Amino acid sequence: MKKLLIIGDGDIGINQSDVIDFNIISVENLTLEEFYMYDNFENCIIMKGLIETSDFMRRVLEINKNFGGGFISHCDVFKRDNFSPIIITDSALNIAPTLQDKQEITKNAIALARRIGLSDFPIVNFLTPSSKIDKKIKSSLDAAELEKFVANNFQGIRTTHNALDVCFSDSAKLKKIDGALRPDILICDNIDQSNALYKSLTIFGGFITAGFIVGNENLPPIILTSRSDTKESKIWSIKMMA
Repeated sequence: MKKLLIIGDGDIGINQSDVIDFNIISVENLTLEEFYMYDNFENCIIMKGLIETSDFMRRVLEINKNFGGGFISHCDVFKRDNFSPIIITDSALNIAPTLQDKQEITKNAIALARRIGLSDFPIVNFLTPSSKIDKKIKSSLDAAELEKFVANNFQGIRTTHNALDVCFSDSAKLKKIDGALRPDILICDNIDQSNALYKSLTIFGGFITAGFIVGNENLPPIILTSRSDTKESKIWSIKMMA
């Protein structure tokens, strides 16, 4: 049976009957030595319990360092009735990513889109206030460079740089605004932007979400959800990585 390792207090509202394919194991403080005990990663998922995100990530970063390192980032997948899933980065890990960081974040998000079957060729939007490149806006300048990066490294993947309303507004398509494509992935400029968007979608928009730490294929799936996420969101996160 697969193992669901909940790090921290395991009282997160999920019962064994909710995830019958998993054996739930709560571990207060997952040390590197304890992690080696669960070496069959194909049958193991790590999940944040009732523990501070910074404490949880400290353990994850230590494990990541000892299993090949590499750049890891946070992705959330959002869904709602009559709204196809979308991936949004990075609301919990990388605070003020550099241009190079955003390249890695983009790579990780594309890999996740392919892994969960969202799309082999996801449309990627780099979130910025204007559809025109504005030299006074950092996110706009980064978006221009990131589109070049994707074009040079991911054949067949389309990119845009637009504000949120242009991405999802029918009127934007009617007005034929440049690059008004409905994206599969939203790359946010920083944690302030992405965290506010995350909370807005879940609290006001009625979306459920699944959250993951991605970027190191040597690690088992790592689920990072918010304390305010619903039981449905947490179970969906587990099922997506099963």
